[in-house]
Amino acid sequence: MADVLMVQNTKIEGSGYLGELLKNDGFSIDSVHAKYESIPENMYSLVVILGAPESANDDLAHLKMEQSLIRKCVADDTPVLGICLGSQLIAKALGASVRSGAKKEIGFYDDLQAETDSGLFSGFDNPFTVFHWHGDTFDLPEYAVRLAHSSYYVNQAFQIHSAVGLQFHLEVNDVMVNLWLERAAEKLEQIPYIDPEKIRSEIKEKLPTVQANMDKFYSNFKSVFDL
Repeated sequence: MADVLMVQNTKIEGSGYLGELLKNDGFSIDSVHAKYESIPENMYSLVVILGAPESANDDLAHLKMEQSLIRKCVADDTPVLGICLGSQLIAKALGASVRSGAKKEIGFYDDLQAETDSGLFSGFDNPFTVFHWHGDTFDLPEYAVRLAHSSYYVNQAFQIHSAVGLQFHLEVNDVMVNLWLERAAEKLEQIPYIDPEKIRSEIKEKLPTVQANMDKFYSNFKSVFDL
């Protein structure tokens, strides 16, 4: 049995720094591109669902399959971590609504606030730094606990049973950030308040802080879910 199922929704959004941490810890990883490959029916110690440009509201077969997978994980008490689109799919799969946010958040942000009693964000500074690339938001499913919020998005992270959703990216590395900026260059030109060159210039300064936060979150996640 492989330890971790890594579900990709687009080729350019991989496991990044999170994948490095898992491999360094000795976890074996099954990676599937859900749009083109079937999701295995194996049992896993952890399921990770990554991001993509699509919306959780899109009527796409692979996104529906991922929502079924999320519900199964929660029913079986299997830890599932959703990042960006993955977090939106968790919210939707468990009964909450997903919709457009107040504004797109793209780049490094320093305004996230962890809830004071969240063990998953133990050791974090408040506010803390993340990388964003999203325009949607979600309500919390019934019985979910908010873990983090920000100025524009009241729900940035949450937990419901064995499922954890992060609207933001802690898993990014420099290759991923540069690739996303390159692929989205024309679209970003249409958003006046986003400056791709500023984001590039901040990589050297802010990415180490984001990855240090990934280290803390990863350690907390393993402790909370006994991985």
